[in-house]
Amino acid sequence: MTASPAATPSRYQRLAVFSRKPLVVRSLLGLLGFVLLFGLFGYFILPGIIQSQAEKLLSEKLHRSASIGKVEVRPFDMALTVRDFKLMEPAGEAVFASFDALHLNLSAQSLWRLAPVVQAVRLEKPYVHLVRTAPHSYNIDDLLALGGKEEPPALESGPARFSIYNIQLQDGRIAFEDKPAGASHTVEALQIGLPFISSLPSQVDVFVEPLLSASVNGTPFHFKGKARPFADTREAVLELNLDGLDLTRFIGYLPFKPAFRLAGAQLDTRLSASFLQPHDQTPALTLSGVVSLKALQLAEPGGKTFLKLPELSVTLDRAAVLGKRIEVAKLAVKGLEADVTRDRQGRIDLQRLLAVSAPAAVAKGEKSAEEKPAEAKATEEKPAQGKAGNPANPDALQLALGELDISGAALRYADLQPAGPLTAGIDKFDATLRKLTLDTGARRVGIGEIVSGSANFQLRHDKPEASTAASTAATPPAPAKPAAPLSGQAKPGAQPGYVVSIDRIAIDKWSARLEDRGQAQPAVTVLTPIALTMSGLSTLPDARGKIALHAAVNRSGKLALDGALGLFPLHADLKLDLQAVDLLPLQPYITEHVNLLMTRASLSGKGTLKLEQGGDGVLRGGFRGDASLGNLATVDKQSGSDFLRWKSLFFGGVDVSLQPFALAVEQVALSDFFARIIIDPSGRINLQDIVRSHAGDRRSLTEEHRRATDARQPTAITAAAPAGATAQVISAEAAPPDAQAALAAAKVASVARREKATSEADGKMPPIKIGKLSLQGGRVRFTDNFIKPNYTANLMGLGGVVSGLSSDPASSATVDLRGEVNSAPLTLAGRINPLKGDLSMDVQAKVRDMELAPLSPYSGRYVGYGIEKGKLSFDVAYKVENRQLTADNRLVLDQLTFGDKVDSPDAASLPVHLAVALLRDRNGVIDLNLPIAGSLDDPQFSMGTIIVKVIVNVITKAVTAPFALLGSLFGGGEELSWLEFNPGRSAIPAVGEEKLKTLARALADRPALKLEITAHTGAEAEIEGMKRAAIDRKVRALKVKNMVARGEAAPEGRVEVRPEEYQALLARVYKDENFPKPRNLIGLQKDLPVTEMEKLMIANTKIEADDLVALGNRRAQAVKEWLLKNGQIPGERIFILATKTGTEEAKDKGPGPSRVDFSLK
Repeated sequence: MTASPAATPSRYQRLAVFSRKPLVVRSLLGLLGFVLLFGLFGYFILPGIIQSQAEKLLSEKLHRSASIGKVEVRPFDMALTVRDFKLMEPAGEAVFASFDALHLNLSAQSLWRLAPVVQAVRLEKPYVHLVRTAPHSYNIDDLLALGGKEEPPALESGPARFSIYNIQLQDGRIAFEDKPAGASHTVEALQIGLPFISSLPSQVDVFVEPLLSASVNGTPFHFKGKARPFADTREAVLELNLDGLDLTRFIGYLPFKPAFRLAGAQLDTRLSASFLQPHDQTPALTLSGVVSLKALQLAEPGGKTFLKLPELSVTLDRAAVLGKRIEVAKLAVKGLEADVTRDRQGRIDLQRLLAVSAPAAVAKGEKSAEEKPAEAKATEEKPAQGKAGNPANPDALQLALGELDISGAALRYADLQPAGPLTAGIDKFDATLRKLTLDTGARRVGIGEIVSGSANFQLRHDKPEASTAASTAATPPAPAKPAAPLSGQAKPGAQPGYVVSIDRIAIDKWSARLEDRGQAQPAVTVLTPIALTMSGLSTLPDARGKIALHAAVNRSGKLALDGALGLFPLHADLKLDLQAVDLLPLQPYITEHVNLLMTRASLSGKGTLKLEQGGDGVLRGGFRGDASLGNLATVDKQSGSDFLRWKSLFFGGVDVSLQPFALAVEQVALSDFFARIIIDPSGRINLQDIVRSHAGDRRSLTEEHRRATDARQPTAITAAAPAGATAQVISAEAAPPDAQAALAAAKVASVARREKATSEADGKMPPIKIGKLSLQGGRVRFTDNFIKPNYTANLMGLGGVVSGLSSDPASSATVDLRGEVNSAPLTLAGRINPLKGDLSMDVQAKVRDMELAPLSPYSGRYVGYGIEKGKLSFDVAYKVENRQLTADNRLVLDQLTFGDKVDSPDAASLPVHLAVALLRDRNGVIDLNLPIAGSLDDPQFSMGTIIVKVIVNVITKAVTAPFALLGSLFGGGEELSWLEFNPGRSAIPAVGEEKLKTLARALADRPALKLEITAHTGAEAEIEGMKRAAIDRKVRALKVKNMVARGEAAPEGRVEVRPEEYQALLARVYKDENFPKPRNLIGLQKDLPVTEMEKLMIANTKIEADDLVALGNRRAQAVKEWLLKNGQIPGERIFILATKTGTEEAKDKGPGPSRVDFSLK
């Protein structure tokens, strides 16, 4: 059914209805008015504003006159056209740059993307006039200088957001006028076409294909891309190919003067610029292909070439121009040669030669970056928030390198610093690096592997200049700087460091020569071949990798390392294996400081080395394993004679800890060793001259005549020695000669202990423990030139064991050493702790049957007589505790026989022959016990001095109190020197016979002694005794007469008178005496008691001087007869001297007046 016309609203009706809505009408009218105004403004007003403001701003900023012919704006098309633009030279007379038209068409996408999206831009007939006014000076220098004045815009959180499509440059022209060279170059008909440059995922129709064409000085070249517009991903590719482009022709056109001279360089390219426009993705401009730089040579302005590169080839997989991602398939470096020099002022020439000239602002007086204060540079170097420190930073650069191949490279470095000229070089260097990745946002560097199969490395250090060495020696060391933070740890507030990871490193067939000519003799170490493999290396904290190193050291030695390795912090858990590493290359470092020359020595070791660096930077860890110093041989520098050598010094079960320090060794073994010990005429031991006191202190260690000459030359040590030092040395040499070598070693050890005590003054000694020290096959040749003639002894077959050495004060080591001294057996046993702060020891030593004739020089010097024959045995016991020494020395001298007298100022004035006769028994043996005691803290304490004093005291006592010596040996003491008689009697009393028995035993045991007898008489008591003896003789004579008268036989010897018959016999003797006697009243002799008769007889008896002498003679004879008869002493050994009587006797201080004195000869 069809509706009637009246039912359908007409057009006018609809307008009428719509017009009755005022809001809608007003909105439409407003929109229409805005469009009209926008069009009027865009077409007629905006062009004038843009033209005037652009001319004004360009003229002000560029300091050049700028003009625009016309500006056209099509607001509804979002299009802008600028026509007839001109930019004049600074003088305003010539045109510098111009173009006919610039067409710019914005896309509506700019509105919602809030970033410029240009769908087309076309520049028509651009023109640029460049003038090279002077070398490295151009007519654009003022424009370049403006860039240095502009402050950089504030950094944003990401890269610039923009898209430019369909870029065209049509009919461009460049005129280049080279006034210094008197040449002109032109580029005409320049055509450039770029599909896009974009950082936004915008979609714009692309109608421009890649294009680059021009006519250079009349020679046309044309590069045109290929497009694939119908693929899902629209792509256009532009091939950029160059062959043998000589870059030296363009080096002079740089806007700055380079510090180097480009002697040669050729550029080849096989590049493809790809414009990709994936659907709904960000368009991409990428480069791929190969860029080759050949025959590159950089030289100094004076002509010296410092860099040669025959070929550098870069193969790009894909390089996103705006995407900050570069993928390089291969980078090949062939035949690189580079010379780098650090001059005397510490400047590296490569930095100077390759540095870009400072901007114009610096030339006008502004400070360069190097001259700015540290605070300013720190401010400038602060990272932008959200930039490189943020792993998600879209502005970060990502680089992927598939392979870096270096072949035939040679690098040389020379450091010309006066303090130590250094040269280093590496040649025949081949290396390949694979799978390198760099992410500046994540701050990570990753390397798949590094492989090198050839390289020769050389390092040489030369002598510093004399003036520099002197100034260095005179300059005190600089104060220590605070410890730097561990590598890989960022400072507070600073950017985190890059994390570098290397999956694998493999080095093989390397060689290294390390040469130090800074010493008097060059020190050379050669390592070849070197093989190194490392895996899993990373600078991440606590990351662990592996390392294996094998190298031959100086031909004969071998070095091997294998284990785990961490970089930050340092961590190492390595198995170490050293085999026969020659130590002779180290000799130049010590040769100027010692008087010996090492002719051979090798070091071997095997074990585990562990190192761990803590957060405080302290290195902890240690070594466990075995080590040996083998085949050591040293000679005297002056004579070339052997000084010290051994076959092996082995350390087994070594355990060393670094922090805190501790040392434990299970076993130390020294075998087949030899040492030469000499005392020079001044009493100095050659061991003291191993280390020189100063550079010129050259002394022979083995030649006696040279040491005699050296001894007369003053040295720093002699001049600085304490006043008593020489005396102590000399007195020490006066000790028993067989102990000289031990005393020499003890002297050196005492110095070491004093130094150790000084170093430990502020703390206790670190723990040191040596389980077992073994000696085998030792030989020491000892010569003493201090005495004349010289003395030499050989200590042979030295061997034994020292067990339990420890620095623990409570412990002590067991010593058991054996050997021979001039073929005489020597043993040393006991306990000792030499590592204790205060020496502790309890040892015993024995020597048996050592020949004394070789010691004749000692006896001639100190005794005054040479030795013709004899043997020595001794047993000594030394005990040191709390720095107090007690010692027992038992010396046994067999058949000691002195020879001719020797004139010596050092000889003691003693009757030596008498002393020997006193000390030597019937078997020709002298047995002495010499106790010693003293304090090690006594500055005058010296073992040699004490021993000499004890020996001299023994001899002195022997000759001054010989009977006291005999008495101590046989009993009786000092009383053996006299025999007391009853006053007036010559009969030997019973007590006297006991003395004579002891004296007889002593004389029998000392057959070389002769006895002298001296009688003493004449005292008052002696005279009375003689008178009583006269009465007694008369009484006994009367009894004998009576016995004969009765016919009885008289007894032999002394007649004994019984007490009951004594009075009768005395009365008859009294009666016969011719002197007045008391009488009774009738004139007869009066009977008197015995006492009265004896008193009268004594009073009337006269004793003459001859009687006293006769009494003394009878007494001396009685003693002699007793010794001859009862003591069995030969008569030729007994002498009777004249009797001393009266006043002579009074002068003596004998024990009694009625005696005989004994003396020995």
